[in-house]
Amino acid sequence: MIPPLYSHQKKIIAEDKKKCGIFTGTGSAKTRTALELAEGEILIICPKQQREDQTWQKNAKKFDIKKNITVVSKEDLRKNWREYPTYDTVIIDEVHNNLGVMPATRQRKGIQIPHASQIFEATRYYLNAHPPKRLYLCSATPIPKPMAMWAIATLFGQKWNFFDFRNKYYKEIRMGQRRIWLEKKDDATKNSLADLVKRFGYTGSLNDFFDVPEQTHREVVIELTTEQKHALKELSLNEADPLVKRARMRTIENGILYGKKIEVADSNTDLMTNETIVFPSKKIDYILERALEFPKLLIFANYTAQINEIAKNLKDEGYPVVTLTGATKDRKTLIEEAEKAPKSIVIAQSSISAGYELPSFPCVIYASKSWQYVHYEQSLGRVLRANHLKKNLYIHLVVDGADKDCHKVIMSGQDFQERLTLNI
Repeated sequence: MIPPLYSHQKKIIAEDKKKCGIFTGTGSAKTRTALELAEGEILIICPKQQREDQTWQKNAKKFDIKKNITVVSKEDLRKNWREYPTYDTVIIDEVHNNLGVMPATRQRKGIQIPHASQIFEATRYYLNAHPPKRLYLCSATPIPKPMAMWAIATLFGQKWNFFDFRNKYYKEIRMGQRRIWLEKKDDATKNSLADLVKRFGYTGSLNDFFDVPEQTHREVVIELTTEQKHALKELSLNEADPLVKRARMRTIENGILYGKKIEVADSNTDLMTNETIVFPSKKIDYILERALEFPKLLIFANYTAQINEIAKNLKDEGYPVVTLTGATKDRKTLIEEAEKAPKSIVIAQSSISAGYELPSFPCVIYASKSWQYVHYEQSLGRVLRANHLKKNLYIHLVVDGADKDCHKVIMSGQDFQERLTLNI
């Protein structure tokens, strides 16, 4: 039986816009909406993992949408855009990955132009060379930075003045000979930016479309162990660079420290090799306690060594554990098996937070976060989906220091996301 369309999907499809953003919240079924709107020959540009998992083909089959689709990754587009023909419809999924435009500039043939990623440039060049009849940009977090809004407008064919846009949404800071552009944080600027997003696409969170059960967030401050305190004191005495010091502080606060060591290869040769120091961490103690309470746990952590250490401790206690890192093979099968299993713990790298579902998992633990808000926003949708609404518990483990500063920065990103209120 084909699941019925939700009311917000029906409204978007009925309006039948030829070009727009589908910027509704994580878990709001953007994939089906875009497929229903598409016509003719369809090109879908998505993250590599979705291409490999055939996510779009499976959704088309699930909803009995019989259309001619070609799926490529954003990396495929970067390398091969010149070879692609014109398509009637282009859908760009997780489009925030294609919007790499910086407020800084560089020179091309003596002219100052925006400093942009190769993927953004390839996306723009392809759309300019082969303009589709329909264009749909999909993302729950379309503008992780203000300049992404300029990129969205550009992909839709607008000719906004880059420098005027930059002056409105950024402020210039001079550090010696360097010019640094910082995004403005005042309410008026945030509201203006949110209004722009709404002009170019449909917005609204899951709460706007459904009666979502209560989602509980709990911040838990974790104390440092004696070994971590000693390591931080030594770091403070020996590291002069403040940026390096801050980064290493946060790894120590999460129970690890990446470094180098010299090994003797032979009498004439010394080799510099990687060395990871592991410290006892009360974050792991807390996770072990929650594993007793919840048969299914989803854990996010920023550092591979931290993921490995959490997994080792859980496995030593007899828990079934799946890890999702950049090195994980056959991610799709592992996720499907974890979802079906009565007991399972999945530990995912913070950046691996999109393109899969674990709706049977009632508890998410953030052992550490990345500095990108988009990773956090996407992570919320792994356990909360439009087709599986339920109560969930989100636990944020923070150490009072650099780790807590990162947590505060990421959680403050919700302030802007909440301004993208319903406009359907």
